[in-house]
Amino acid sequence: MSGIEKLDAFERVPTDAAAAALLPERVRKAGTLVVVMNAASAPDEFYANDNKTIIGLNADLGRAIGRVLGTPVQIQDVQFDGIIPGLSAQRFDMAIASMAATNPRLLVLDMIRYGEWGSSIAVAAGNPLKLTAENLCGHKVAVQQASIQADKRLPELSAKHCESAGKPKIEPVVLPSQNDAVLQLGSGRVDAVYADTPVLAYAAVQAPDKLELGSELNRGAVAIGLPKGGDLTQAVQAAMKVLMASPTYGEIFAKWGLAAAVTAEPSLEVPVP
Repeated sequence: MSGIEKLDAFERVPTDAAAAALLPERVRKAGTLVVVMNAASAPDEFYANDNKTIIGLNADLGRAIGRVLGTPVQIQDVQFDGIIPGLSAQRFDMAIASMAATNPRLLVLDMIRYGEWGSSIAVAAGNPLKLTAENLCGHKVAVQQASIQADKRLPELSAKHCESAGKPKIEPVVLPSQNDAVLQLGSGRVDAVYADTPVLAYAAVQAPDKLELGSELNRGAVAIGLPKGGDLTQAVQAAMKVLMASPTYGEIFAKWGLAAAVTAEPSLEVPVP
């Protein structure tokens, strides 16, 4: 690996004694903190050229949190729709997977804000169909399974701009990952993709001849997910506070082209009435 794909172990980040003291004894005994993400969404989380090492914004944050807490971190790739069930069953410790803090998720998870971004529509380069968020009625739009775009944002767009006006619904094409959605757009199998802005912005830079990015919609918090009321939440929130007070936090976001996605406080999210 070289350049941006070189693994950063964050050895320069010191352990914070106060945050580390909050680490549950079970994690100390296990000797590792298991952090999961769906490694198919560059630049948030994806495999390096060796096809073994998970890199990206979320992987970097997970490794840096481990350094603050003084414990090794094991990054695992988990299908996105398996993350919340796995957390609830305590098969792993936490998820840093670009999850929006939606009310249904907050019923079963503790969620700690670590950044802010929204969703965007991507279309074929040149936008030959002249598509916008307002005129997707009857078109095939790719979304990731179990994502906020699939579960909430796309149905909202369809109801607002299509069904309320008596037009055909937007046709969702639900796929395992956001990368799969981008590939379907590039091959012409779908008319647009609705996904996290960082993923689509990165894809547009990598393949400007295949897709272009529209304006961002619904900017909001992305959050770390942990089992509801679990014993690790306090330690992770403390670690994020330490990290945010250091240059490392901003450097991680800037490294992946996401300098505008930082947030001010690692707040514990609460349901919105």
